[in-house]
Amino acid sequence: MTNREPQLAELVAAVQTSTRYRTIDRQLVERVGREALSRYPSLKAAIKATKSQLHQMIGAYAERTPPYDQWLADLQQAPDVASRKAICQRLLASHASTHERLTVLDRLYPACLGDQPPQRILDLGCGFNPLAVPWMNLPATTFYAAYDIDTALCSFVGAVLPLLGVQGSADVCDLVIGPPPVAADVALVLKVIPLLEQQRRGAGADLLRAIQAPRLVVSFPTRSLGGRNVGMLETYRRYMTTLAATEGWSPHEIVLPGELVFIIRR
Repeated sequence: MTNREPQLAELVAAVQTSTRYRTIDRQLVERVGREALSRYPSLKAAIKATKSQLHQMIGAYAERTPPYDQWLADLQQAPDVASRKAICQRLLASHASTHERLTVLDRLYPACLGDQPPQRILDLGCGFNPLAVPWMNLPATTFYAAYDIDTALCSFVGAVLPLLGVQGSADVCDLVIGPPPVAADVALVLKVIPLLEQQRRGAGADLLRAIQAPRLVVSFPTRSLGGRNVGMLETYRRYMTTLAATEGWSPHEIVLPGELVFIIRR
């Protein structure tokens, strides 16, 4: 045990008293907190740095803690498929990351998932993306495996997937450590890579190499959360071009409003 290990428990307790972060996977909070303690001499500064890192990872994308129980009840009480789809559209609009895709859902997923319906999909760092299942035209036999760092979100997604007509599960996973040890036909890695690279340089590339799927759908934001164009498209295109050349991949590129998508067949 390091001489700062007792402070780690205090840091985690302080962070998880916050309503916004109390449902974040404890092991991830410990990892981020341990790294903060290694950089800052004071516990107060380390707690602040940990919260700042968690805010970049999840807090910046939603204005408040989502009312998952109410959302689930709304979907359970919806009388038909069309009503559930309308609710999903409303919920997708409430999250900064998925809001941008609303106008392109009908054409995005057919292009991403390919001609052959996938039997198993991995959605890594899923956020609210599983709510887009109604636009994916998946057969009922598809298994949709979602992973995120928020335990409350995972509980919600796990309960929602059967309501949307697919089998599935949702579990916590710290993608900086690596992907879950499961294989799939398609892996969705949407706007996740920049968040991983902020935490550890090379973590995003390591994740993509380690995923057990022949088809990767990887995307990057091209505007800041404030809507500014600050050269992100060129930066992330260069990132993927360099990685693809190293790995021998030939990605197909799709440019959407606010998002740059790469489809990689391996």
